[in-house]
Amino acid sequence: MKKLITLCLSLFASFVVANAQTTIYSQNFNTGSASDWSLNTTDLGGVNNAPSGNGWYINNIYAAGPLGTVTASEPAGIVGGPSSYYLHINCGSSFSSFFGSNDNFDADGSGETYFASLNAASAISTVGYTNVYFSFWWLCNGSSDSKGNVYYRTSSSGTWIQITAPISDFFGSSAWANDSFHLAAFDGQAYLQFGFQFTNGASGSGSDPAFGIDDISVTGTGGAVTPPVANYEASSTTCQDSCISFANTSGGTVDSVRWSTTPADASIASPTGILSTNICFPSSGTYSVSITAYNSGGSNTHTGVINVNPAPNPPITKTGHVLSVPATYTSYQWYDGATAITGATNSTYTYTVTGVYNVQVDSNGCLGNSATVNTTGIGNIKNTAESFWLSQPNSSTIVFNAAQPLDEAL
Repeated sequence: MKKLITLCLSLFASFVVANAQTTIYSQNFNTGSASDWSLNTTDLGGVNNAPSGNGWYINNIYAAGPLGTVTASEPAGIVGGPSSYYLHINCGSSFSSFFGSNDNFDADGSGETYFASLNAASAISTVGYTNVYFSFWWLCNGSSDSKGNVYYRTSSSGTWIQITAPISDFFGSSAWANDSFHLAAFDGQAYLQFGFQFTNGASGSGSDPAFGIDDISVTGTGGAVTPPVANYEASSTTCQDSCISFANTSGGTVDSVRWSTTPADASIASPTGILSTNICFPSSGTYSVSITAYNSGGSNTHTGVINVNPAPNPPITKTGHVLSVPATYTSYQWYDGATAITGATNSTYTYTVTGVYNVQVDSNGCLGNSATVNTTGIGNIKNTAESFWLSQPNSSTIVFNAAQPLDEAL
């Protein structure tokens, strides 16, 4: 018997651990406001009469005015009770001196509805979770047509869907109650939004308190985390001896990444850059660039092919004083040494002074330089030490010697 009891306790403990609920989201309004909630929106035909009329408010007022009804104190299960801040309907400043600023409404028979929801920027992700529950404390005396309803949706532009089980209409309770709701649609959602609606019935009936909400939570059983889906985008055309930016566009939760190339001679600025990295390619050819994205659920690798175009290095042909390269490039710029020659932007250039010439060309976005051509004449060597000298092999001959071949006639 003792062994059987021990085994049962062990199995029970395993079941509890395996099915432990993790809090995904919570809001108790105890700061006196809630920036993640939007009050009195136009969703589902909601109207906004606040601050003077019926609408959603957040405060910690439970006492009523001389004509109002006291809001019930919160039970021990609510954080900050018995009188913590809570989200509730109120008839606004126009009637607060009569009814108070607590949970009450002006049952004027308007048939109006008032809507409050978790805002889109704070929508909940339940990816990786199952058995997701939406829980909250509530009270609403109301009536069958002055009542509360609860909604959810799974995209910012999606249709609000009413939660109808186990409770569809919230009324008939002037004391705080706690309820939890689970739908299969709550599980594994990248976007999950909840909203509360109160209807001011057309019959003009209903008793205070109106709809009040506190201690909202969303919990789930953490399943296996889905690995990310690795991907990237490259910024531009790739040229030899140039660098381009690679942006990480991986899907899902990404904790870290690793970049790599084949061949491995490319220079990666940040091999673990989570958002982006620059990669420089020293040689032309075909490179495989890979990004591997990691999270606690595993990893995923995306590999793309990057074609690196060669830098153009055209030969220069010299015909007399005319220098030329093939007329097959997008643009040209001739240089004398390191100085760009103004207006020299054609495939040919006619020089008038001696110098050291080269041309930079553009081949479909890739820049490259030709080899240099020296057009050396007597003007270049006459002021250079040891660049020329004289010799007299005999009494009738003088020889002029130059340190390098001359392109110009003496």
